Amino acid sequence: MHDLSFRWPHPRITTSLGPITVRIHTGENVYGLDPDTLRVDTDGATTTVVADGLTWAGGQERGPGSAVVRIEDEPGAVRVSVRATHRDGIRCVAVVLHDQPTGDVTALREGDLPVPATGRVVQYPNGWFDLATPLLGLRRPDGTVTVARSLDGEVRSKRFAVVPHFDAPDTCDLELIADAAATRPSAEFDVPVWELRRTADLAPVLAEHTAHVRAAYALPTWEERTDVPAWLRRTSLVVSLNGMHFTGRVFLDYDGMLDALRQLGEQIDPAHILAYLPGWEGRYYRWYGRFDVDERLGGAEGFRRLIDGAHQLGARIMPMFGANVAARDLPGFETWAAPGQLLNPSGHTPIGSVDWDASRHFDHSWGALINPSYEPWRRHLAEQIVRLHHEYGFDAAFLDISAMYNNDPRGSTTAGLQALVDLLRDGSPDLLIAGEAWFDGIGGIIPLVQAGHRDTVPTHHDQPDQALFTGTNRSFGHICLGDPAHGSTGVHEAGYNAHWRLPVREGVIPTLTVVDDTLTAAPDRVALIVQDAQEYAAKYLS
Repeated sequence: MHDLSFRWPHPRITTSLGPITVRIHTGENVYGLDPDTLRVDTDGATTTVVADGLTWAGGQERGPGSAVVRIEDEPGAVRVSVRATHRDGIRCVAVVLHDQPTGDVTALREGDLPVPATGRVVQYPNGWFDLATPLLGLRRPDGTVTVARSLDGEVRSKRFAVVPHFDAPDTCDLELIADAAATRPSAEFDVPVWELRRTADLAPVLAEHTAHVRAAYALPTWEERTDVPAWLRRTSLVVSLNGMHFTGRVFLDYDGMLDALRQLGEQIDPAHILAYLPGWEGRYYRWYGRFDVDERLGGAEGFRRLIDGAHQLGARIMPMFGANVAARDLPGFETWAAPGQLLNPSGHTPIGSVDWDASRHFDHSWGALINPSYEPWRRHLAEQIVRLHHEYGFDAAFLDISAMYNNDPRGSTTAGLQALVDLLRDGSPDLLIAGEAWFDGIGGIIPLVQAGHRDTVPTHHDQPDQALFTGTNRSFGHICLGDPAHGSTGVHEAGYNAHWRLPVREGVIPTLTVVDDTLTAAPDRVALIVQDAQEYAAKYLS
C-alpha cells in the first residue's frame, strides 16, 4: 500500500468513536479542509462543518473548493456525509477515523485477515474476495468491532484502508474512500452516507445492512425468482466437464463428457446434475468473441450427441461464454469490440492477463476486456449464444467474469451486464443465465453464480452473512476447483489446487471437477462429493 510521506495537519472533527478528517481527491491533486475558513454548527446530535476553502501541498498552500461535512452522532452509530466541490472535478472523497487500535479486519468472505505494518486496503465491489457489500469491521483488543458501512443505493467503488501509524503500529487510521461515478463527472460530489458503530455482536449490524441492500437493489427472494427454471430447483450437483486447454490439450471431448455423465448417473439421479462445460468451444479463452463447436472435440454432431444424451439421462448442460473478453485478431473486432474496450476513470485501458502457457509472464496481448455497456459487443455476443441455444438446445449459458466491475467513464459495467442478460432472455426466455462471482448489486441480475476464491482457496458468498446471498442466489464451485484425483484445475490457469470439495450449505451447490480419468482414478473421493450432493438434495430441495 502506498502512502503520503508526510503528516498533513487536517482539521479534526470530534465524534464519540474518535476524531474524523476529510480528504478530497481530484484527478490532479489531493486537498484538505482549510482550517481558517471552517464554520461549525451544532444542533443536538448533529454537527455541520462548512469549509469555504481547501488546502493542498500537505496544508502549505490554499486554493478554491469547498466542503460540507454533516455528522450525526447518536447512541450506537455515527453517520457522516460529505458534499465536496472543486472546479477540477471530484474523483473520490476519503473520510478518515483516526487513532484506532490496530486489529484484524473482519466481515469478509474469507474470514478475518491480519493488518501488516504496511497496512491493508480492502475493496468493494469485488466478486471473488474482499467485499461483496460495502461493510467492513476492525477488531479491537477488548473484543468489540468497529464497523463501517456505506449506505449507498447504487454500485460505486469503495475502498477501506487500515493504515497503522509508522511510529506506533499498534494504532491505526481507518480510511473510508468513496469514488464518484466516472460516467457522471462533476465538480460536486455528494458522498453516500458512511455509518460507523462499535459493537460486540456483528449479527444485528449485518442484518440491518442486508435489509438496506435488499431494498436498494430490489432483490427478489430465491423462491420468487422468475429466472430460475424448475430443473435448477432440483439441482444438487454441478459437474465441471473440462474440454480443451488454451494450449490445445484435450481433457474430455464431447463423447467423453457424455460418458462421464453416464457413469455419474449410476451413482446419483441425473436429474440432479447440471453439467458445466469450460473449454467446450476449442482452445480455452483463445477465441473468446467467436463461439462455436470444435471439430477436435467432436464437431456439431458430437456436441448434439452430448446434449441429446444428457437430456435422455435427465441431466442439464451449461456451456461457458465470455461476457467481456474478446480476441483482438477476430474478424470484425474493430467494429463490435474495439470502441467498447474497458477504460479506467482516467480514460486509460486497464492491462491484465494470466499466464496461459507456463511462460511465467503476463503479456498475452491477444485478449481485450470489453465493457458490456457497449451495445455492438452485447448484440454480437447475445446473438451467438441465442443462435447456439436454438440450434443445440442446451439449458443454460454461463457468462465468464460477469461480476467484473470497473468505474468506466463510457458506461456502467453493471448496467451493461443487466442489458446483456435482458437481450439473452428476450431471445431465449427459457435459458438459465449463470455467471462468475458475485457482489450485492448483481444479485438480482443473475441467479446462479460461481463461488469466489483468493489465490485458489475457495471463498463463499454466503459468508459472513448467509441471508444476504442465500436469500436471492445460489453458487457452485469456481472453475479453479481441483479435481479429486489429481488436483488438476483442467482448463483453468491455476494448474493445480488442493481444494476439491465444498461445504454443504444451502447457498453452495456441491461441485465435481472432471478431467481425463477423474472418475476411475479417485472413485472414493468422487463418491464423497456425490454423497454431499445427495445430502444437499435431502436438506434443501423440495
